[in-house]
Amino acid sequence: MAVLGIDLGGTKTAGILYHHGDIIERYRSNTDISSSETVIEGIKATCSRLLEAARSRGITVESIGLGIAGFIDFERGVVTDAPNHPLHEAPVRDILQSAFDLPVIVDNDANVAALAEARLGAGKGSRYLVHLTLGTGIGGGIVIDGEVYRGAQGAAAELGHMIIDENGPICNCGSRGCLEALASGVAIYKRVEELSWTKKRSPMLDEFRSDPLSFRAEAVERHAAAGDEYALDILRNAGKHLGVGITSIINIFNPDAVTLSGGLLGCFRFMEEEMRLTVDGMAIPISRRHARILTSILGEDGGTLGAALLASLLPA
Repeated sequence: MAVLGIDLGGTKTAGILYHHGDIIERYRSNTDISSSETVIEGIKATCSRLLEAARSRGITVESIGLGIAGFIDFERGVVTDAPNHPLHEAPVRDILQSAFDLPVIVDNDANVAALAEARLGAGKGSRYLVHLTLGTGIGGGIVIDGEVYRGAQGAAAELGHMIIDENGPICNCGSRGCLEALASGVAIYKRVEELSWTKKRSPMLDEFRSDPLSFRAEAVERHAAAGDEYALDILRNAGKHLGVGITSIINIFNPDAVTLSGGLLGCFRFMEEEMRLTVDGMAIPISRRHARILTSILGEDGGTLGAALLASLLPA
C-alpha cells in the first residue's frame, strides 16, 4: 500500500511517499503563511510533487494523511483554528479530496507524531504515551491503550496550552503563561528580544540586534555552546518550564513514556538537566519512576510518518 504523509508546521511543510513500510521520497518547503489560500496551495504543491514521484516509479497512491499544527475537527476534516498560521474553518479534507480524487484524513500534527512514536519510534510498544512536539509552538498528542485520544470535539491534547504560570507572558492562543509561551521556539526568541532592549551585551545579543528578523532559536543553542551566559540562562529556564509541564503530564496520565520531538531538540542538551531536575523534584513518585522521558528517534520524519500511518487506516 502506498500513501502520502504530509506534515504542515508553522514554518515548514514536509511530505513523504510511504510504500510497504519504507519512505520512497521526501519533499520539504517553507510554509507561506501570508493567507489561508497560500497555505493550502503549499499543501497541494507538496502532494503534487510526491504524486508525480509515485507515478514516475509506477506506484499507485491510495490515500493522503495530513497532520496540521492547529485545532482539527477530525470527523469533518476541518481546521477550525490555528494559532501559528491563518487556517480558520478551512475544509482541508474536502479541498484535497476534490483536487486529487483520493481519500484524505486530517488530524492535529502532534496527534500523528504521537501515533508514530508509539508504533515506530522511541515509545514503540507503549500502550500509554504522551508526546510533545517542541518547535515554533508546542503541540501534544496522547495515546491511550494504543489509540490516539482526540476528545469530544477533536481538540484534546493541546498540551502546549496548559497554564504553567498564570502571571506569565501572553501566548499566541490569547491566554497567559502557557507552556508554549515559556518553552517554545517563539518563547525563546521573545526572551532574547526582551534582553536586547536592555543595555546588556553578549555575542548572542549583538547578533540579534544586528538582524532580528533572521535570528532563530538555533542561534541561541550555538551561543550557549560557546558559553554565552545569557543564552544558557534562557535555555535552562525553558527547560525548567518544560519540566513543570511534563510533571503535570506524568501526574495526570501516568504514562509509560513521554516522548519529545521537533526542531527545538537542537537546544535540548542545554534544557535537559533543568527539565529532569524539575520532574524529579515535583512529579508523583510512583508515576515518575514508571514514566520514561525519551527523545524521538524518528527525527524530521516523525510527523510525516504519523500522517502516513493515519492514511493507511483509510479504506482503499
